[in-house]
Amino acid sequence: MSRETKRIPEAALQALVDAGAILNAFIVEDGDGQFHILCRSVKGIDHLIQMKRGGDRRFKTIDAAAKLLRSMGINRITLHLSEYAPGNQPLLR
Repeated sequence: MSRETKRIPEAALQALVDAGAILNAFIVEDGDGQFHILCRSVKGIDHLIQMKRGGDRRFKTIDAAAKLLRSMGINRITLHLSEYAPGNQPLLR
């Protein structure tokens, strides 16, 4: 069974964090060597940050993604490298 994934603006993710609705935060490497932030809510929904003009927000470095999460008040993350390696069940869809 796959999880529902929603794309939301950064401000909406911040509201979920402030409400205590985020259980886990992940920094996920994609096939191009860039990074995405995925946060799992208490309802089991995965949330990806979307850009203002559409598309998923991507980060060139792990550090940039971690700084954003830290600024939102998230201080514990899970790092997924080589998301598309054989045998891995990808978080990104």
